[in-house]
Amino acid sequence: MHKVLIIDDEKDILDTLSSILQDEGFSVLKAVDGEEGLAFFEREKPDIVLLDVWMPELDGIQVLKKIKEQDKDAIVIVISGHGTISTAVEAVKMGAFDFLEKPLSIDKVLEVVLRGLGTEYKSKGKTEDFKLKSSKGLRQLKQRTIGKSIVVYGVGLFSGVKTGMILLPVPENTGIVFEHIPDGERVPAYIDYAFSVGNNSSVKGKNCAVRTIEHLLSACHMCGITNLLVKVSEEIPNFDGSAIEICNKIEESGVVEQDEGIEPLRITERIELTNLAQGKLLSIEPSETFEVEYELEQAYRFSGNRQSYVNDIAPARTFSFIKDFEQLAKKGLGSGGRVDNAILNVILLNDNGVINTKLRFQDEFVRHKILDLIGDIYLLNRPVLGKIRAKQTGHLENIALVKELKRRFL
Repeated sequence: MHKVLIIDDEKDILDTLSSILQDEGFSVLKAVDGEEGLAFFEREKPDIVLLDVWMPELDGIQVLKKIKEQDKDAIVIVISGHGTISTAVEAVKMGAFDFLEKPLSIDKVLEVVLRGLGTEYKSKGKTEDFKLKSSKGLRQLKQRTIGKSIVVYGVGLFSGVKTGMILLPVPENTGIVFEHIPDGERVPAYIDYAFSVGNNSSVKGKNCAVRTIEHLLSACHMCGITNLLVKVSEEIPNFDGSAIEICNKIEESGVVEQDEGIEPLRITERIELTNLAQGKLLSIEPSETFEVEYELEQAYRFSGNRQSYVNDIAPARTFSFIKDFEQLAKKGLGSGGRVDNAILNVILLNDNGVINTKLRFQDEFVRHKILDLIGDIYLLNRPVLGKIRAKQTGHLENIALVKELKRRFL
C-alpha cells in the first residue's frame, strides 16, 4: 500500500483528497501546516507528497526545498489555488514532480499521483476526447516521451511577457497535449483544435488557447516525441526565435522509447492545394522518407534527418519586417520582437535588410520556413512519409494542407 502525505492548511481540501486517495487504496497522512508536514515526512517516509503552496508561516515552496534537502528523489506534487505559470515553473525547477491547480479534478489528481509512482491511471469516468492511437503496421515506429521534466523560460513573441513552460513525460497513447495554467484545461496538439491568423499556429479548447506552438512541435517532430504534457500559459516562449533551445533541452532530458508503436501517415497520392494566391505552391507526394523542398527568395531542401535538423534547421530564427511589428503593436501584440527588447527573439528587417542581428545562415529565412512547416505538419500527431514542396506559403496554407491530409488519410 503506497503512503501519501497531504500538506494543506485547508481542512476541506485535506478531507476531500484523503477520502479520494483512501478509496483508491492509498494510506494517507494529513498535515495542516509546513512544520507538521516536515515532521511527518521525516518520520513516516511517504511515497509521495501533495503540497499546498499558500500556507501561513512556512509556505509550500519553503517546505519543498526542505523536503528535497532531506531526500532529493522525493516525489512532491505542488498544488495551488492561485497558480501562475511562474509559480509552476519555480516549483518544478526546485524539484517538484508536477503542479496542480485548484479546484482539483479527481481524475487529474489520481493521474498525476499514479504517474509519479510509475503507473498509468485509467479513468473510470468520462474519457479524454483525444488519444493517440497505437498501431502495429508495417512501418510502425516506437512511441517516445522525454526522460524527465523540463523547465524552460522565455519571452512570448506576441505578448512580450516573460514566461515559462514545463514539459512532462507521459504514458503511451497520450499524444502531445497542452495544459493551460491556471485554468487547467487540456488541449491536444491536433489539427481539430488548430487555427492560425497567419503569423503563428495555435490551438484552442473550450475556454483557453495556446499560441505560437509551431517551434515546439517542430522540435518534437524531429526528435520523435509522440507523448508529452506541456504546461504553459497563453503563449509558448519564443526563446531566440528558433527551435534549438528546445532541441537542446530534449537532448538533456533524454528520449525514452515506449512499448507501443505508432504508424506514420504514408502519402500514397500527390495532393496540391488549389486556390492559392499567385506565386504560391504547397503540395505533398509519395516518398519513402519525410522531405521538404521550400522556395522563398532562395531554395532549400531538407532530407528529414534528425541531425541535419538540429544543425541546419532548428537554429534558424523567426523573421519579420519591422513595419509588420508596428502594425501588431497597434493591436497590443508583437512586443516580444521589439528592437529594444533585451532578448532579440526575432530577426527584424526594413527595406535595406536586417537591422537588429547577424544572420546565422545566408539563407536563414527559407530554413525557418521549413522549421515552421515541420511543426505545423505534426498537428497530425504522428510522423509523415511524404515529400512536401512549398513556395511562398505560411501557417494558413500549412494548416489547410494538414486538414486535407487528415480528411484523406485518417
